[in-house]
Amino acid sequence: MTPHKEFHINQFLSVHLEDGQSIIYIAGQRFIQCKHLLLDIPTTKINNFDEIDSIDEAAEKMVIFSERNMKRAEITPEVEFWGHCSNLQTWYEHNYDTRLLHSNLAFALLGKLAEVGDPHAKKIFKSELIMRYESGTDRTREFIERSGALKYFSMEERLTLMVNTEDLIALTEFAEEIWPESDPYTIIQSLLAEERMKLENKKVYEIDLSGIDLELEEFPKSASGLKNLKKFVLNGNYFKSIPDTINQLSSLKELILDSNEISYLPDSISNMSSLERLEINGNKVCSLPESIGDLKFLKVLGLGSNEIKDLPESFYELKSLETLFLGDNRLEHLSGSFCKLVCLKWLSLSNNLLRKMPECLLKLKSLEYLDVSKNPLTDNPELIEKIKKMNIKKRI
Repeated sequence: MTPHKEFHINQFLSVHLEDGQSIIYIAGQRFIQCKHLLLDIPTTKINNFDEIDSIDEAAEKMVIFSERNMKRAEITPEVEFWGHCSNLQTWYEHNYDTRLLHSNLAFALLGKLAEVGDPHAKKIFKSELIMRYESGTDRTREFIERSGALKYFSMEERLTLMVNTEDLIALTEFAEEIWPESDPYTIIQSLLAEERMKLENKKVYEIDLSGIDLELEEFPKSASGLKNLKKFVLNGNYFKSIPDTINQLSSLKELILDSNEISYLPDSISNMSSLERLEINGNKVCSLPESIGDLKFLKVLGLGSNEIKDLPESFYELKSLETLFLGDNRLEHLSGSFCKLVCLKWLSLSNNLLRKMPECLLKLKSLEYLDVSKNPLTDNPELIEKIKKMNIKKRI
């Protein structure tokens, strides 16, 4: 039977030889069994050892050699134990240099040592986290977040790590404007935890504040600083206008501002060339900008439950439009230019003041749904009959 041995590296870290196995203990508690002892690489197979910068790289070399059927060295449990002790002692004496152990083991050890109160390990561990988080992929960052490793950072440090500097400054201003009596870092952290705010490559690409009782009387001006934003949802408030600076959100693809008190859209919204979805249902919009047709990539437009009486001629230049909500407005007339909306699949015109429908509706071959119910349609009954025979879902 292999005798029990103990080797204490410092007050937190030790290695025990138990029943022929080398076990690492941290703060007197069993932590993990040492399973592999590097390094068994023949010098005749490597031309330059300077090419090896870490144990991880050495392990890759070892895999290559093992694939060539290298014979594994046979050593006793006691010799292996002293080998592990030597490796860990060297690791400790070189300031927990993660290059001297396999990264998986080094990272796990650092985390546990930090947890039990080793101040130097905590410092190194935080440095390692920063390096991995900043240089890693989204998947790596997600793994670090879910592992709980970020608990070793203050809230400000965590956010500095997770969000790029430009966006974090803008987010802080945004949180201070909407929640002036709350700590902005706490607000940002909550939005992230509730997935109301989403990140991609440390950039804020989505903010969804729907369903939160904010009672905003003004559109948050600080939102214009979120240059990487692709989706912004701010429903159910009391602001009456959208600032001209909205066009500074040049990356925005989706803007949803339902159930506010917006009375008009600024001309600058037509400069948002990336916009694909614009929903302003349930507001008090009376008319649209003359330049609305400049939104060449707009696919979804929600203008239901407003006070729109007519549409500007440029409206019919929205040739990418697939879904259009215009129900519950005050439309009395539709232009024959409607036939330009060749991609239109879904059209709601219910509960308006339409007395006739343009003939060109019959030319919209992509149309799959049409709702013109609750209109005083009296003219051209033949057209209405033709519409009924179109291969679409409809309510007339």
